[in-house]
This record gives sequence, structure tokens and C-alpha cells, in this order.
Amino acid sequence: MNRDSQQEGIGQIAWRSDGGVYEIRHEEDMNVSVKKLREIKNLLKLEELVRRNEEGNYRPLRGEKNLVQGWFYSAKSALELREVLEVIYPGAMGNWSAQQKGELRVLGWKEAAKKQTGRVQALIEGGGKAVEVAKKELCITRCGKTPLWAEKSVVAKVGKVPFLCVEPCPLFWEKAKNLLNS
Repeated sequence: MNRDSQQEGIGQIAWRSDGGVYEIRHEEDMNVSVKKLREIKNLLKLEELVRRNEEGNYRPLRGEKNLVQGWFYSAKSALELREVLEVIYPGAMGNWSAQQKGELRVLGWKEAAKKQTGRVQALIEGGGKAVEVAKKELCITRCGKTPLWAEKSVVAKVGKVPFLCVEPCPLFWEKAKNLLNS
């Protein structure tokens, strides 16, 4: 792949395009020769790879900043690139596309909380501190997405697709509930 080709990325993923082929890998591996990386040849193998971190532990939070390194995938078209990104970060490209069109629906904290069952009703009524701690420990520290639902603004970076979170995930609710109960 030509080192002068255009580089883009989202989350911890980066890719270069050169002549219609997209070379996709962990952003920390962009300057590593493909000879030193493991080639992933199909989406099923890619799915297996990105579900686990470097230690082999399951990654329940797809946006978590612990994506395994040491691999690459060659997509033969823009459509295949989109499929690869969907495997790694489900919904991320759709969120970005909707944001560009002004159609992205973001659920604010209170609106998202109202959708939850009784297990989080205490959070709605007075769990402000638990919510803030959960947001800091999970959303800000561990996750690479920008939590728009928490009124965070997107900081545009050249060559990077915004990695957007439009509502609190189940891991957030569980963390906040546990903090409230402790």
C-alpha cells in the first residue's frame, strides 16, 4: 500500500485507500509492515477477533479503547469497507451518515432514562452522582465514543470519522445502578 495514500479512521481503526483497495487495521499499526501483521481474510474471522481484547477477554463494550492490534484486512471496495466497519463498530457509520444529513436522533439523559424499566427509576429520581461517576468511569475513560446524550460536543479531527454515542448503553445503566446501590 502506498504510504502517501489517503488515511482515514474511526475509533481505534484506521484505513488507507489506494486504487480502490482499502487497507484496514488498528490505528497503532498504521506504520507497521503488513508482513508483521496477521491478515484477516473474512468478516467472520474479523468478528471473532474484535470481540476479544489482547488478553483474550470478551469485549462487551464495542467502543471500548482496548481493540486488539496486530492484524489487517484488505477491502476491495467502499462497500466492503463499510461492511468491515460495521463488524468492528456496529452502527457507527450509520450514525455519522445521519449526523451529516441532520437526521441523527440523540436521546438526552432524561428521555433515555424514561425508556428504562423500574430498575433504573431511582437514577431518574436522584442518582445524579451515580450517573456522573458512571459516565466518567465508563463513557469517558473506557469508551472511545463521544456521548452526545451527555451533552458532549463532537470535536472534529482531520481524517477521523466522528465516533458517536446517541444514548446510554446497557453497560452504562448497569454501572450507574450498581453505583447507586453501593
